[in-house]
Amino acid sequence: MYWNSLDKNDTNLYKGIAILMIATHNFMHLFPAPKENEFEFNPNRFFDLLYLVINESENILRVFLSFFGHFGVQIFIFLSAYGFTKKYLNRQPNYWLFIWKRIFKIYPAFILGILAWAIAAGWVNGNHGILGPIKIIYWDIGDLLLKLSLTSNFISGKSLSIVGPWWFIPFIFQFYFIFPLLRYLYSKWGAPILLAISVAGIVITYLNHGRIGDLNIYFTVLGHLPEFCLGIYLAGKEGEKIKISWTIILAALVLYFLGNIYESFWYVNHISFLILLLVVFNSVIGSVKKRARINKSILFIGGISMPIFLVNGFLRYPFIYWAVNNNHWLLTIALCLLSLTISILVGYILSKIEGYVMPKIDYETPKSLINQVMGVLSFARGNGK
Repeated sequence: MYWNSLDKNDTNLYKGIAILMIATHNFMHLFPAPKENEFEFNPNRFFDLLYLVINESENILRVFLSFFGHFGVQIFIFLSAYGFTKKYLNRQPNYWLFIWKRIFKIYPAFILGILAWAIAAGWVNGNHGILGPIKIIYWDIGDLLLKLSLTSNFISGKSLSIVGPWWFIPFIFQFYFIFPLLRYLYSKWGAPILLAISVAGIVITYLNHGRIGDLNIYFTVLGHLPEFCLGIYLAGKEGEKIKISWTIILAALVLYFLGNIYESFWYVNHISFLILLLVVFNSVIGSVKKRARINKSILFIGGISMPIFLVNGFLRYPFIYWAVNNNHWLLTIALCLLSLTISILVGYILSKIEGYVMPKIDYETPKSLINQVMGVLSFARGNGK
């Protein structure tokens, strides 16, 4: 097998599959068991998985999505590094311009997601009257400001506040802040520096048992450096024929298995399972492309993966309550699909609103944006006269 470089369509297919994994996982993992070994380690979770697979085989889809679905996040981590490296492979990005573009790209969608959450929590699912969304925002203003200031992941108990999946927004910005440095180091020293950074991240996390004081390292970029570095490495090999060794695949599989039983191995679980996922994605993507309807559907979902990610966490309710209370495998799947469909629909609406509301302006620099805004104001004053 050989690694196939990703074009824009491939990336959207990866995103589409990954967001389906994440959204369904976010629904299924709210059942009592099995829980996932994502942010902390507990070997009993793996044994719960085995017990349920053997004794409740009708629930195997729920069980697998609950335990494995969160690894869709690793695909997005990988794609972030891969995409930026391809874009800036032959040039070093201007640091502040790079950050500015990321802010302009993410914040409008995030703010729309917050507004959708306020409407759902304060009006649709809550009994707070027509002013419910405003009340919800007021009551949670502290946590909202932590999320918007990108600091929530550094404060104990606040990473998963408001809407659990939103932990990813402050996290991915941490990567944006260090990507220009990683790209510079890679241009200077190549693959060895990426390997050194990856090993350093794992060793630091291992020596501190995944925590620095009250801070969970896996809510920070430090806990996921290997996934980022793998994305940079493969993007840097664009056009080269890279053989996927069976030794690496088997090693990743063994390490992942051991990482669910022994804590010492768990610290490489994220990168080992990402390798396995990439092998699977790399192998099946060709088959997906040959099936026009499936290909088109996944491309569509991949294209709106960000708004789907932002809304699926709070659109689980009240469907997840009904699923847990009834605990019937068929009803659980039906309610999960209903929640997913609503998330896709709302995500699509938010993407259209963002495209309509956001002006078609040049945001290459803050200065150019200010000049354009001032130009619009001057034009308006002139028409007023």
